Amino acid sequence: MKTGIITGCSRGIGLATATLLSAKAGYKIIGSSTTGEHPLPKPNFHCFKLDLSKSESILDFVRHTKGHTIDFLINNAAVLLEKWDQTAIHPGQLRDTFEVNLFGTIELTELLLPRMAKGGHIINITSEWGSFSEKNFDAYQPHYKLSKAALNMYTKLLSHRLDKAAVTVSSLDPGWTQTDMGGREAPRDPGEVALDIQELLNAKVKTGQFWHRGTIRDW
Repeated sequence: MKTGIITGCSRGIGLATATLLSAKAGYKIIGSSTTGEHPLPKPNFHCFKLDLSKSESILDFVRHTKGHTIDFLINNAAVLLEKWDQTAIHPGQLRDTFEVNLFGTIELTELLLPRMAKGGHIINITSEWGSFSEKNFDAYQPHYKLSKAALNMYTKLLSHRLDKAAVTVSSLDPGWTQTDMGGREAPRDPGEVALDIQELLNAKVKTGQFWHRGTIRDW
């Protein structure tokens, strides 16, 4: 039985990934949502409340996973707080964005590291918007972009810290996807991204890489 944790499972990419993987025999999926509620009635899927902006909530979530060896961790939960055409930096929004997308995600990961299985995989869902190689770069969504760029750096740092034979660490750029954040006009369906995540989990890949649609992309 493989046990995996997926944050942000109430909708979008997290829900699609939890749906896909919990349908597989031999998998137990532990998910999170900010309310603890979810629309996925599967016997091998359990969802707990997690607010990544609060250390107490992170500690409570970790306690719920106590006793489980973790084969994979998918850090999917994130927020986009600014308007799509916003370019100005607002310190309050910047702090709130980093609390979830970076600080809380790192705090959760660090607490779970001692329970990662040998051969385990940590996947940080980041974004092209967090890359320095984005082809159509603009100054919009600054807080989100800053947070995802920092999370990409955490992927590289963590991959160098951990024994390469023991735990793989990856970033994944899902592309523009039809979620509450991405909007309905986006070209990718969350189910497509879920398949990308499943493929990455099943493959033996080099640690510390940035992936998009099954291939390594530039940072």
